[in-house]
Amino acid sequence: MKSIPGEVTVFAPASIGNIGPGFDVLGMALAGVGDLILASRIPKKTVIIREIQGDQGKLPREADQNTAGIAALALLEYLKAPEGVEFSLRKGIPGTGLGSSAASAVAAVFAVNLLFGERLTKDQLVPFAAQAESAVSGGYFLDNVGPSMMGGITWSHPLTQGVIPLGRLPRAVVVVATPDFPVLTKDSRKVLPKEVPMEIHIANLAQASLMSWAAAKGNLELFGRSIIDKMAEPLRAPLITGFSDVKAAALEAGALGCSIAGAGASVFAVTGNLALGEKIGLGMERAFRDHGVWTKITVTRIDRWGVRRVIRRTGKKD
Repeated sequence: MKSIPGEVTVFAPASIGNIGPGFDVLGMALAGVGDLILASRIPKKTVIIREIQGDQGKLPREADQNTAGIAALALLEYLKAPEGVEFSLRKGIPGTGLGSSAASAVAAVFAVNLLFGERLTKDQLVPFAAQAESAVSGGYFLDNVGPSMMGGITWSHPLTQGVIPLGRLPRAVVVVATPDFPVLTKDSRKVLPKEVPMEIHIANLAQASLMSWAAAKGNLELFGRSIIDKMAEPLRAPLITGFSDVKAAALEAGALGCSIAGAGASVFAVTGNLALGEKIGLGMERAFRDHGVWTKITVTRIDRWGVRRVIRRTGKKD
């Protein structure tokens, strides 16, 4: 019989929603960037967030107002768990646009599931994490929850709550420029129209379909060159100071494609060479700086595994 731990540490990666044309459908997990949760069972049937590190005091500690707490409460109720959980959360995702709220929710439900017998699969955990993110972001979508949960590049359907892994593109290098100002998802969605012209819809559908095929086939060049968003990017670009110049700098430096990460304000680019990725990052940083914006540059790869249990540095398993 498998033993049930009393305490676990879980990592959930950051992610890029949309990946350009795949609005609310496609997502991509980022390696080495994400949230870490230390979770333990407690006798009282509740959720306690003991501490949050790395958020500069911005996130609520109340469980019913934090995505980690909301997701955990929903799952505990579903499982009819006899006990509750206590969390310590370490935020490792800079700025906005990289699925921070989704990563917290994903890490929380994965940890709760481990603590109460691993009764659900990752697929079954998705709706609980998505429910939490929708409570704070103003819409139900899985383009961040999906890749954070599954890893790699994912397709999702918000109506059926389904997530399908498409591929991992092991050669891909992802460059992210995160400016020192936020763009909230709720505000970014307000600039989008209720109706989209047919030609724009077809253009984005074509690019997103091609991107999905390229991810599944491992064609990095075609994947990168499919990052063309005719719908959301032109409307959201004015929310990001210097975006046009930053994108131009990335492409001039050799990026295969570049667009807004999720709702912004982060901007991402894709290439197949690490040294070129560093060069692209410097170009993006310089372009932001020309507009008086300080930027954090992250050069990384696509996370392969998604949310997972980790072993603490002491070598002791949680």
